[in-house]
Amino acid sequence: MKRYNKLLLFCLISLYLLSFVRYLDNIDYWIIDILSHFPLQYALISLVLMSVCLWKKALLPAVLSGFLVVFNISAIIDSGGSIQAAGQSGTAFRIYSANIQRFNKDLSRLSHEIEKINPEIVLLIEVTPEHMKQLKPVIRKFPYHIEFTPVGTLRIGVVFLSKFPVLNYQTRQMSDVGNVLVEAILDINQKKIAFYALHYRNPTYAAEFSIRKEQFLWLAEEIAEKPMPVIVAGDFNATPYSPIFRKLLKISGLKDSTDGFGWQPSWPTYFPPLWIPIDHILVSPEIQVHKRATGSYIGSDHYPVFAELSIN
Repeated sequence: MKRYNKLLLFCLISLYLLSFVRYLDNIDYWIIDILSHFPLQYALISLVLMSVCLWKKALLPAVLSGFLVVFNISAIIDSGGSIQAAGQSGTAFRIYSANIQRFNKDLSRLSHEIEKINPEIVLLIEVTPEHMKQLKPVIRKFPYHIEFTPVGTLRIGVVFLSKFPVLNYQTRQMSDVGNVLVEAILDINQKKIAFYALHYRNPTYAAEFSIRKEQFLWLAEEIAEKPMPVIVAGDFNATPYSPIFRKLLKISGLKDSTDGFGWQPSWPTYFPPLWIPIDHILVSPEIQVHKRATGSYIGSDHYPVFAELSIN
C-alpha cells in the first residue's frame, strides 16, 4: 500500500509540473518548450489517474487529478472569442497553407483539395524540385507566384501562390537545411497587406530552439512596426501553448485565427494520440476570421489549414 501511495504521489507531482510548465514565460529552456505542447495528452492521462483514484477510493488524489483534467482542457477549448459573421459578398478571401512533406510522392490529393476549396492564396511548404513537376497545373491557375525552392541541404522550400497582385516581395533563408521565410506585399481588394509565409525549424535540440526563438522575436518586432495589416501563415513547429508562441502574439499584436473555432491539430497525421496544432494562420486585429479549419489528408505528416478572412 505504501508503495502504491508513493507511485500515486509521483504521478500527481509529475502531471502538475508538466501541466504548469507552459506558463513559465520567463524561463526560456528548450525542454520547457517541448513539454508545453501537450495539454490534451496531459488531460487524458489525468483522467485515467482520476479514474484509478476513484476506483481505489482515494478521494483527495482523485480531486487533484480532476483539477488537472479541467485545467488542461481549458487550454485547448475555445478562448471565448465569437465566430464572426460572414463578410459581404465579394470581400471575403480564403488562405490555404500546407506542409506537403518532402517525401510525399503523390500530390493528386493536394491538387484536388485546392481545386475544391478554391483559395485566393496558397502556401506550400517543403516543396522539392520533384514536386514542382506535379504542381505545374496548380501554379498555372494563379497569376502571381513566388517559388523559393530548392534551399539548403534538404533541397526544400516554399511556393506562394496568389490571385491578388503581388506588389513586391523578399525572401529569407532561416536555416542551413531549408527553412525559409517569404514576405510579400499584396493588394487585396485595394488594400495593402503584408503576408509572411514561413517554415520554422523543428527545435529537436537545444541549439535549434535558441535559433528559432531569435527568429520568433525578430518576426514579432518586425510585424509590430508594420503600418499595414499583416497575415502570417505556415509551419511554426510550435503550438499556441508554448511560451515563445505567446510572446510572438503579445509583441506583434497578432491574433490566432483558431480563436473561437475549437481545437484544430495539424500534426502528426499518422499518430492521433500525439496530435498537436503546429501549423497556423495569424492575423492583425483588423482582419476578421469567418472560418478556420484543417483540411483533408494529402499524403503528408501535416494536415493543411485554411481560413476565410476579410479586412475591415
